[in-house]
Amino acid sequence: MPKLTVRPSIKGVIVWYVLSTFLLIAIVVFLYARGFAPPELWALVAVPLAIDVWASMKHVKLNSKRLTLDDGVLRFEDGLLSKKQRSIMLDKISDVRTDQTLGQRVVGIGDLSVDAQGETYWFDAHVNGNEAL
Repeated sequence: MPKLTVRPSIKGVIVWYVLSTFLLIAIVVFLYARGFAPPELWALVAVPLAIDVWASMKHVKLNSKRLTLDDGVLRFEDGLLSKKQRSIMLDKISDVRTDQTLGQRVVGIGDLSVDAQGETYWFDAHVNGNEAL
């Protein structure tokens, strides 16, 4: 069987990037209409920048996760600088579960959990529903 690797979906993060872009455009238009005065209103630009910083941190966190299925072993990997890895033999898995909220169903993503020998391993990021199922 070929190696299968699933990474978390960044669809939710993209929504925040788009939202912050539209918010920034709206703020610039608002400031332009007021003649870019008073200067204190420039502090409004901090809101979309804060959204971008938060979304970027979430993006990096999601990109540091990976689920790999290879040679009868399911491997959960997490971490950017320091790595955590959990490996489960496929014959030890008793249940695989996906959960989807209404919002997750709309964009085609969900949360994945795997039960093996009484322990539950969560792939606590959103994975593309078609890839994980």
